[in-house]
Formats: sequence, C-alpha cells, structure tokens
Amino acid sequence: MLASAVSLSLIAAVSAHQNFHQFWVNDETPGYEIGIRMPPSNNPVTDVTSDDIACNVDGTDGSGVQTVAASAGDSITVQWDQSTHPGPITHMLYGPVDSAAAATGVGAGWFKIDELDYADGQWANEIMSANDMKHTFTLPSNLASGEYLLRSEMLALHGSQVLDGGQFYIGCAQLSITGPGGACTPEISLPGAYDASDDDIYIPNFYNGFDATTYKAPGGDVATCS
Repeated sequence: MLASAVSLSLIAAVSAHQNFHQFWVNDETPGYEIGIRMPPSNNPVTDVTSDDIACNVDGTDGSGVQTVAASAGDSITVQWDQSTHPGPITHMLYGPVDSAAAATGVGAGWFKIDELDYADGQWANEIMSANDMKHTFTLPSNLASGEYLLRSEMLALHGSQVLDGGQFYIGCAQLSITGPGGACTPEISLPGAYDASDDDIYIPNFYNGFDATTYKAPGGDVATCS
C-alpha cells in the first residue's frame, strides 16, 4: 500500500514537470516547438549558479533553431505544459545581438519585460491553467532593432521550504525584432542574479503563513525601455 502511494506521488510529480512548447506573435505562430531551444527533458533546473539557468540544459546553442520575426510593441503569447505547482511566470529579453542563434545567453545582458505572480487569489500557473496554459504580454515599444533571446520562466515554489527546492522551468525562443531604438534598464546576469537563499526562491513558511500577495518573482523589476 505504501509502495503504491509512493509510486502515485512520483508519477504526479513527474507529470507536473513542464516545457515551453509554442508561442504566437500577434496571434500568429511559427508552429509547435518552432523558434524555441527545446531542452532534452522536462526536468527543472534547481542550481541557480549553473549556466543552465539562462536557457535550460543544452540551451546555449541555437543553431538549427528558427529565428522568428517580431516588432517592438507586438503581442506575444506563450504556451506551456499543464502544471499544478504554484508559482510565477516571467519573461526576459537578451540582446540586441547580431545572431540569436549564436548567442549563448550566459552572462550579462538580460532584462525583465513581463511578470505575473499572484493575482486575485491565484498563482500564475492557476491563471494560465484556465486559459489552456497560455499567457500573453507585450514587447516593449522602445527596442533597438536586432536579434534577441526571449526567455520564458515558470518557477515552481512547492518545494521552496528548503534550499535549492525551487524548480525553474525555462525555455528560450529566438526573435528578430524590428524597433525604433531604445535601451532597457536594469539589466541582470544569468547566472548571477539569483541566489538560492533569496527570499523569492527560498520560502521556509510557504505553506505556513506566507502572504502570497507580497511575492515578487526573481530577476528584479520589469525594465524601463526608453
């Protein structure tokens, strides 16, 4: 009986693992898993000091991945696998660079452009679950023309009561953005911006009195682009 319960628990945990599979630019999609650096599995990244925190395992090479056209101010919709794990979704850009396919994404140059944490009594994953696991946001209107990495991150906080218990699910898409120009601040480094002991990653009282309405996802403030 105990073995069966453990087996069911493990199946549930694995089934809640997730990947970023598809995106839309102004409601038009390049296709399923097109334009995205797909990782070898749906397992999370848990070591925030690893290069994998940028674009996931094997995510430093974008050769063979299509770079998709977009414009500053466009609407972007992302779709993830279903997950019951509570936590936020955030989006960052890296660039502009000459070639998104050649950019590793490791190091300085990232800036946050979107964040959904806890709203109206629900975590981002719950809000997305009611919408076919989709989330829509807008690219900044003041971006320099060039190629970019778009990083989508869902952070599962169900294990955040222990150090290294946060589960980072990450996917990077490749965009070629046409824009009027501009610069975005603040910028962060990945790895570097996250620490395992940060109070938005390590939450000992997550299931014991934690006020989710005060939560802000890792990576600092959403950037100002001008």
